[in-house]
Amino acid sequence: MSQLENLPTLNEDLGVLIGLLLTDGCITANKKGSMQIKFTSKSEELHNLFREKMKKCFGCTNFIERKVKRVHKNSTSIVKDTIFFDKSVANTLLKLTPTFRKKPFKDGTFPNVQIPQFVFTLKPEEISKVLQAMFSADGSVCLWVQWREDQKRWIINKCIELACKHPLIGKQVAQLLIQLGFQPIHRVKSGKVSLFKREDILKFKELIGFVPGVKITRNSKVWEGFEKNQILDLTIKAIELKKEDLEHFENKEEVINFLKSLLDT
Repeated sequence: MSQLENLPTLNEDLGVLIGLLLTDGCITANKKGSMQIKFTSKSEELHNLFREKMKKCFGCTNFIERKVKRVHKNSTSIVKDTIFFDKSVANTLLKLTPTFRKKPFKDGTFPNVQIPQFVFTLKPEEISKVLQAMFSADGSVCLWVQWREDQKRWIINKCIELACKHPLIGKQVAQLLIQLGFQPIHRVKSGKVSLFKREDILKFKELIGFVPGVKITRNSKVWEGFEKNQILDLTIKAIELKKEDLEHFENKEEVINFLKSLLDT
């Protein structure tokens, strides 16, 4: 019997589900042999998307939800788990990739997880939806102000990036972006796949974007709480700014306040 027999349709819905599980999800077994498919996020929009795709692909409706406290270096946060217990569904998903674990083992090696090959054969607009889910979960748009002493002026740095410490997943995300005509940079040591070029940021807005409603939750004191699509739109506006638009500002805070004023225009 082929390993791919009895699988759900290899389509966009399954690709998006796989993308969510490969970023903020996992599949694990307990000592009793029960298996759970779990998605963890602060974003209710992404939880809704996870439940929607689980229902479309496998007919799942009986989810368990729970709040979990996460302890960080200097803070704590509350996230939510959406869980579905089903050994058959879990095993079916594990036919597409041997594991959904992304973290390295204690010896520094990485688990044998990968984006399933069928995702690479989807239509461009379907690949865009898979990437949208992944960037919405583990990605962000970065917009930061810097004083260039050599040029005696303020500059606004811009990029879109996906945090991905697993080298193969990062490489595969870059390959998917290349299929869509992007020019990504995969920085293996820092665990990021980034888009820096002006045309790539514009194209990301046009072809991919973020799931509506998903917010920036950490790693950015300036933009935390804003929707990722809001800051993506602001980044597009920042691209169009001219050198003279920033000449009269005396400090970084003034530049940031100016950028925030553009959110309402």
